[in-house]
This record gives sequence, structure tokens and C-alpha cells, in this order.
Amino acid sequence: MLTLDILISVKDAHIVRIKDALPEERSGVKYIICFQYSNESFLQLIPPVLESYSDVTLIKSPLKGLSLSRNMMLEKATSDLVYFMDDDTRFLPYTIDNMIKTFEQNPNIDIAFFQAQTYTGKTLREYPTKKKEVVSFRERMNKLACETVYRRTSIQGVIWYNEDFGVGSSLFSCYEQQIFLNEAYRKHLKMIYFPLPIVLTSALYSPRMLLVDKHVQRAFGALLGQVYGKKAVFYAFVYASVFAKKSQRQILQLINTFVQGIFIWQRKHATKHR
Repeated sequence: MLTLDILISVKDAHIVRIKDALPEERSGVKYIICFQYSNESFLQLIPPVLESYSDVTLIKSPLKGLSLSRNMMLEKATSDLVYFMDDDTRFLPYTIDNMIKTFEQNPNIDIAFFQAQTYTGKTLREYPTKKKEVVSFRERMNKLACETVYRRTSIQGVIWYNEDFGVGSSLFSCYEQQIFLNEAYRKHLKMIYFPLPIVLTSALYSPRMLLVDKHVQRAFGALLGQVYGKKAVFYAFVYASVFAKKSQRQILQLINTFVQGIFIWQRKHATKHR
């Protein structure tokens, strides 16, 4: 049977509830927790029992950033499969069985996508009803980390989370998952969606925030820069028209903010390659 590493990022006072996020102990399943603290006083909040668990590896870091924490945990992963779990999510019954069974029955896949539900039992959004390969940017844009399971050897040492994106980054607060998946696509990893719910979550669905949050809009512009390169500005016009079909004023505002994100991405990218 395949083994699974569950990787959990947690910050500051949230460490006190981390024990509740851990599913019951199970053979072949291990946990890697990255605890990022902004002040050493938060170290006192670590539940003492946590460090006594044989199936838990605890990383303590004064550095911040969701993508940074995921990279640190991914580096320490050793199991066949990897899953990034939020500290406020909970597995459904048979979640781990379904994850493992999916990869055992589909040995050619590198990344599997599933469904997430809210705590009221409704699906987080409208999902396809049938299994399908994920190849287009629009499909990848919808995928969240809590819906995604990886074959470790397909990503470890091959793809890393871009630390300019994600909660805690000084540049872009979201779309770290989409940047990561775009790199997976460029590496020709096989990505398949399966219509199975695996997790309950209170996560916000970032695409819904595109029309109201300029931070999300700038991050989306940067994502366009990574995906489309020199054609990114053209696609800023395309996606602005799609997202704001009825309001000319809103279309112009979206284009402006998307382009800001594109230029920030391009300047950063050019600096890294000098």
C-alpha cells in the first residue's frame, strides 16, 4: 500500500489547535508540521504531546510565508504521496483511503484533484461530475491546495512553491497554488481530476474575490505574467472582459490592476535572471 505524508502549515496561536487537525494515527501515514512564529513567546503554546508523537515531524521557523513553509515541509517529505492540509480543514470519512486508492488504481498520474466541501456539507463550488484530465489554464486556475494530492517523486526537487506568492509574501497574497501547478504543467506532469469529496474547509475561493479585491487582482496579473509571458497584457484585456461582462468601468479597472501585477512580476523575473 502507498504511504502518505500530510503537510500542515500553522502560525502563532493557531498551534494550540493543531492536535485537533490531525486525523487518528494510522500505519503508513505521517505528518509534517511547519510552525511559523512571529515571536518566541508563541513557542510556549506548542502542545507538549505534539513532540512526543512518533508519526509527527515538527519544524519551528521564525520566517513567514505560506509558500516558504510548504517548501520546507516538502523537502522533508519521504512518503509516496504528499498532501498539503490547512489547520482549519478536516478530512471526510475514507478520505485517506480514497487518496491512496486513486493513485494505486492510476499509477500513471502525478497529481490528483478532488472536491472540497464547506462545513455545511455543500460543495465549495460547482465541480465537473466526471473524471477528466486537467490541461487548460482555466481548469488549473480553479484548483486549491486542499483538493490536491501529489506523487512525491514527481514534484520533490522538481518544482518548488514560488515564495513571492501566498499568505505572508511581501508581493502577492494568493495564487501560489496556480503558479505551482503551471510549473507542473510545464514539466509535463499528468494531472487528473476525480469527482470525489475529500475535505471540509472554511477556505475562501480566491477567484470569487477577483471583482472586489485589488490584492487578488494584482496577484492574478502576476499569474498571467508567469503563464503567458510577453502576451500577458493581451490576456489581461481578455480576462478582464470575461470577469466583468456588463461594466465597462469595471473592465478598465481590472485591466489596470492586472497590468500592475504583470509589470511587478516582469520586473522581479528580469531581476532574478540578470
